[in-house]
Amino acid sequence: MSEPLTPGRFVQALQSKRRAAKRRTLILWGGVAVLVVGAAVGTWLLFFSPVFAAQQVSTSGLELLTEEQVAQAAAVPVGEPLLRISTQSAEERVRELAPVDEVDVVRRFPDAIEIIVTERRMQYQRERGGQFEWIDEDGVVFHSTAEPSSGALLARSDTEEQRLLADIATVARHVPGEIRPEVEAIQADAVDQISLLLPEGRTVVWGSAEESELKAQVLEALLEIDATVFDVSAPRHPTTR
Repeated sequence: MSEPLTPGRFVQALQSKRRAAKRRTLILWGGVAVLVVGAAVGTWLLFFSPVFAAQQVSTSGLELLTEEQVAQAAAVPVGEPLLRISTQSAEERVRELAPVDEVDVVRRFPDAIEIIVTERRMQYQRERGGQFEWIDEDGVVFHSTAEPSSGALLARSDTEEQRLLADIATVARHVPGEIRPEVEAIQADAVDQISLLLPEGRTVVWGSAEESELKAQVLEALLEIDATVFDVSAPRHPTTR
């Protein structure tokens, strides 16, 4: 059996318990204070101090554009803390450059911004005003040169309609490799009036850009026939003459 506590020992035990509780309270509030101070310091470091500020801007994926053009368009505020820089706004500004298809602006701690650009890819060219326009798969004119590019397909069309320009790109992607070097031009007068002009007056009537993959397959077979017109506009019922 345990001995009963005397009044003096009871008071001592009670005081000891109260001191322990007080220590736990102090430790708890001390921990909270440390966390608060740490969060405040961290917030200051990340959002307001020069420790994690943008000091350099790098670019990648450029062929047509220069680093200077992209950096100028992005307008990244050098010296601004990284987390206060709107990467979305920078992306929107870079995306306004015609050759840009996609762009990602990425924070690189501790002090850098990287601009990753995917440029548009030419599907064909069109001569206008003494220049050769570069047109991508979406029908976007994004570049021009004084001379045609080697191996590029040329289109003849005065249209400003992006839908037709995109349809020409679809046809250009599906031109069979064996006749690609022979194609003198892709003639496009309307979305359902697209043709391939070949040497010696031969013509491929493509029609619209629909079912272009099937039309290409059918055309490869038709080219074995001695003819001047190869009509694959209705690929399940092709004709020659």
